Amino acid sequence: MAKIKTGPKVKRKGGGVAAKAAKVAELSRHLDGTGAVLVTEYRGLKVGELQDLRRRLRARGVEYHVVKNTLFGRAAEGSGRPAIATLLAGPTAIAVPAEGTKLDEVEMARSLVDEMRTFKALKLTGALIGSRAYGSDDVTALSRLPARAQLQGQLVGTLQAPLGQLTRTLAAPFSTLVHVLSARAST
Repeated sequence: MAKIKTGPKVKRKGGGVAAKAAKVAELSRHLDGTGAVLVTEYRGLKVGELQDLRRRLRARGVEYHVVKNTLFGRAAEGSGRPAIATLLAGPTAIAVPAEGTKLDEVEMARSLVDEMRTFKALKLTGALIGSRAYGSDDVTALSRLPARAQLQGQLVGTLQAPLGQLTRTLAAPFSTLVHVLSARAST
């Protein structure tokens, strides 16, 4: 017996191939525009908690997006960053710098690790920094580093210290001579 069509054709949820291609293009744009992408597993977070997490990260200059693994894997290959495919398993969400912000990898990692303390169900899977994939332990260690400005200050201090000591060492005999001559002149 043949099937009888009784109503209009129902489109598939998701918008079909064109919508998927647009999503891949958007994800590729995110990957091309950033130096780092943090990958998390959000299983166990309620919708309200996920919205709260997005709001808190947005205040720190980080966007948080739930992605489909297959589409994100295609976008990564299209962007020349296929190393991220090893991190894509289970329900995946990514954290990227918000558009128009200059946020370095350390600040992103610190923001996400701080929020992981609040949201216990959130798990860090890893990160893609440059074209190399890092595990969750590496990202946690990265979050413990000082900020870029502080590291630059430490480097300048380290480079300046030997030069300052050399200057004091070379000036010491002359300052001693000046002190001796000053003492002789006053007596």
